[in-house]
Amino acid sequence: MFDHLSLGVRDLGAARRFYAAFLGPLGHGETTATEAELAYGRGGENSQFFLYPVSGDRIPGLGTHIAFAAPNPAAVDAACAAAIANGATVIRAAGRHPDIAPDYYGAVLLDPDGNKLEIVTGLMH
Repeated sequence: MFDHLSLGVRDLGAARRFYAAFLGPLGHGETTATEAELAYGRGGENSQFFLYPVSGDRIPGLGTHIAFAAPNPAAVDAACAAAIANGATVIRAAGRHPDIAPDYYGAVLLDPDGNKLEIVTGLMH
């Protein structure tokens, strides 16, 4: 359904550090980096997730929610721990959440710009 996703961030350098730590355990790496944007893709190839700087009245993260697939619960835990160590705010701690779905294991965080990030393994629906 989607070709790629983009998020606005206030500080591209800080976002680069955060997302390198967060996406690494999920198997994604940086594909391109310029002053105007950063791109990430599975294994550091095929850019699918982009970050770009915003300023002034533009508010990054307003209502954004992106769910990243993890191959297993250990990857959820590792990505969550890396995100927290790099300034994320926990909305829903990593773990099983049968109130969402019987096989759901995941976490929900806010990145330093307020973008809502979910990490999930198992069946969501």
